[in-house]
Amino acid sequence: MRTIKGVELRDNMCPSDESFVKFATDYIKDIARTGVELIMFDDDLRYGFLENSPACLCDGHIKAINEITGDNLSREEIEKHISTGGPNKYRDAYLSANGNSFRSFCSAVRSAVDEVSADIRIGACACLTSWDIDGTDAYELAKILAGCTRPFVRLIGAPYWAYNRTWGNLLQDVVELERMEACWTRNGDIEIMAEGDVFPRPRTTCPASYLEGFDTAIRASGSTDGILKYGIDYHSNADYETTYAKYHEINRGLYSEIDSMFSGKASCGVRVYESMKKASATVCSTAVNDYTNLENEFFSKAARTLAFNTIPTVYEGDGVCGIVFDENARSLPLEPLKNGLIIDLAAAEILTERGIDVGLVEIGKQISVNTERFIKNNNHIYSRGGVMNEIKVKENAKVLSVLESSSGDIPFSYCYENTSGNRFLVLNINTRIGSDNLLKHYERNRQYCEVAEWLGGKKLPATVYGHPSLYIQCKKGEDGSLAVGLWNFFEDTAFEPVVKLDGNFSKIKFANCNGSLSGSEVHLSDIPPFSCAVFEVK
Repeated sequence: MRTIKGVELRDNMCPSDESFVKFATDYIKDIARTGVELIMFDDDLRYGFLENSPACLCDGHIKAINEITGDNLSREEIEKHISTGGPNKYRDAYLSANGNSFRSFCSAVRSAVDEVSADIRIGACACLTSWDIDGTDAYELAKILAGCTRPFVRLIGAPYWAYNRTWGNLLQDVVELERMEACWTRNGDIEIMAEGDVFPRPRTTCPASYLEGFDTAIRASGSTDGILKYGIDYHSNADYETTYAKYHEINRGLYSEIDSMFSGKASCGVRVYESMKKASATVCSTAVNDYTNLENEFFSKAARTLAFNTIPTVYEGDGVCGIVFDENARSLPLEPLKNGLIIDLAAAEILTERGIDVGLVEIGKQISVNTERFIKNNNHIYSRGGVMNEIKVKENAKVLSVLESSSGDIPFSYCYENTSGNRFLVLNINTRIGSDNLLKHYERNRQYCEVAEWLGGKKLPATVYGHPSLYIQCKKGEDGSLAVGLWNFFEDTAFEPVVKLDGNFSKIKFANCNGSLSGSEVHLSDIPPFSCAVFEVK
């Protein structure tokens, strides 16, 4: 394999290499002959995140790209079309050529195993780039690998990412990533497993509390058919690290209670709009974004700001209102506009270009400001490293907070309703780069809670204020019941959280906590770090 700059990656073989495909299929056929029932490719059925390059641009792929386009471009010319400008046939050909190599490879693997037994199931672990810039997606490859058996996929996003803050992920971010991936298929014939990995193990490297928090949150979401839970240290003696398994045994009762309260109900909250495929349509660069890394577009900053601020989310349907950040606005259907949207400045720029009035008059130069002042209560929030632009907004926009700079106050958050009745909460922040601290604080928590009902005309199912990284999920039953789960993914105890519900309820059932119900309010007992509180009201 080679990067788009032509750097050779000696540890990674391109699936367009016929001799490598022959080696790989012979190897897998030998595995099949042992009598196994299931074979799974681990994390390296991918192109991306190798030497800071998206998919492969080896000589074979250059030839394939030129065959698709009918041109005769050099590596340097192709690279320019991939990483700069707007949508173009060369970037699409690059994605297509790489995707075709993977499709062909997976077909060859399936055919080889079929020579031994067509009943052996073959699947793969999805990777970060499996959903877009590899030129295909994990579900498509799963179907090819499956042959006549049921396809299966292990999603990407693991508890150890959060412990190591890999790519800036907190534990709730990893849960949201997997919920997002699971909603990208509505075809029930694919078996989906969560990635309960604590690599490289043992607990001195990743605590069991991270694995259990992830497991219980994924279980409540109902997004997957199960979890591939890594509880054994591959390298040490079998009795060296047994506490992952011990935690699993201890929590069996909690698993059952979560299943009882959450199963059969539908998730409710703010609809996160994240497109699976963005690379083809991405514009590099714009007035807001002069930096583009196609690989990092996988991570949802929209989901991150909601999850940190205890706002429940959904990835299907309308939701209470919607949220769309950055390049996702290019593919956003017009229908969600009726339900109100939270948008960042990049999405505001894109929607304005699409002819949708979001109250934005002008985008000026990029600046760095550290303090946000909320007009309602004159509260100053210090947050280092935020990147935003000088902007001008329309006179009828209601500015909620400003950034204090040497040249005067700059609108940071504002509400706006256009003549078509579309409502927006616009955040003047470049969510692609820099710190996202301005998206994560108590006043942002309060703002989302207050504005959500104005945007969509409906209340959030449950709101909680003042606890960082207190992750929430809400699900409603057809009988009017509401299940709420709160996971304290922060190092401090969440002292006596007060949950405000969207209606009055008379009955409550608790799991892993205590509390009291008074109409539309639930007063909970303390939630220790990396513990959860679950309840159901009717």
